[in-house]
Amino acid sequence: MSDLDAKKTKPWCIVVADDHGPEYVPSIGGTAKSSPVQYCGFGEPMTLLQKALHRAKQIAPTAQIAVTVREEDRERWEPALWFIRPERRFVSDSRMTASLTMAAALSSIAADSVSNVVTILPARCYVAHEWILSAALDRLHETLPGIPEGVGTLGMIEIDDGIDEDFLVPCGTKAGPGLAVQALARQPVGWVARHLRQRGAMVASGILTGYAGAFAAHVSKHRPGLTKALIKATRTAAGGENRLCADTCREVPRSLLRPLRWWPPTFPQRAFRVHRCGFRGLHTARAVARISATCPATIDSGPPRAAEPEFQPAPTRRYSNSDIRSANRVETMARRYVDHGWVD
Repeated sequence: MSDLDAKKTKPWCIVVADDHGPEYVPSIGGTAKSSPVQYCGFGEPMTLLQKALHRAKQIAPTAQIAVTVREEDRERWEPALWFIRPERRFVSDSRMTASLTMAAALSSIAADSVSNVVTILPARCYVAHEWILSAALDRLHETLPGIPEGVGTLGMIEIDDGIDEDFLVPCGTKAGPGLAVQALARQPVGWVARHLRQRGAMVASGILTGYAGAFAAHVSKHRPGLTKALIKATRTAAGGENRLCADTCREVPRSLLRPLRWWPPTFPQRAFRVHRCGFRGLHTARAVARISATCPATIDSGPPRAAEPEFQPAPTRRYSNSDIRSANRVETMARRYVDHGWVD
C-alpha cells in the first residue's frame, strides 16, 4: 500500500446481527419468550448484540460502525442501536435479503475507499474472556499490512471440545504472517473434530479483518453485477435506514441472490491462533443449551421465589497465612503472549 493510500485508510466495523440461528428459551417454567440468541444476555445485563457493539466501538468510531439487522426483530435491536446512524443500518425483511445485507454494507464502505480496513464481527457468539479477544483483534489489525491476501481471521484454541463448531483447517506455511487456511469444516461430528484439532485445526470465529478492496474484489469475482443490483434494490427509508426488501429483489437474477462464501478456499485468508478465549459459535440449539446451563438464572428465567429478609448476615470465614500467600501468587502471576494469542 502506498503512503497516499495509507493516509486514506480508516477503520470500519460491521456487526452482523441478522444471521438466522437457533433461538434461546430461558426456562421451561419461565415467562420469557424465546428469541434469537444475539438478543439474549444468558444471565448478564448486556445482550450478545450489545457486547458485539462494544467491541466495535473499540475498533472504529461510532460514525464508521455499520449493523445488519432484520425488520422482524426491530423491537429487540432498535434500543441498542441508538448511537448508530440510520444510514449505517442495513435492514432486511426476509431470509433471502438477509444474505445480502453484509455485501451491501461492504459495498458502501468500499465506495468510500478501497483502502479502508473493515472488521466483521458476528453478534451471535459467546465470549468468556473479552480482554483476550480485544488483544487479538488489535494484533490482527497491526499485522494486516503484512498479509498477502489482505484479509485475516481469528482461529480459536480452547481446552475443552465445543459443540457443533466450524473448524479452520490449516495447510502448509506460506510467506507472510499467520497460517494459510486450506478449507472450512462445517460442524464435524465429535471424533472428526478431535482428529482435526490434533492436527492443528482451529475453531472458526467468523471474525474477519481486511481491506475493503479485498472484500469488494471477492464480491465482484463470485457475484459479478451484484454491487449494481444492490444499489437498485436498496431503498432508503424515511428515517434514513438502508432497507433490502424481497419485492425490490424480484428483478435481480437468482444467481446473484445466493449467499456468498466468506471462508477458504473460496475466500483466501490467513488465520491467527487465539488461546483460551472461551469462544462459542452458538450454531445450534445444543450449543446454546450448553451455555445457558452454565449461566445464572435471570429474573424472567424461572418461577418467582419467596421474598427473603432484607438483611442477612453472611457467615464469616477465617483465612490462614497460606491462603493469603496463595492468593497473592495467583494475583501477581504474569500472563504470556504466545502465537498471536494469550495463555495463562
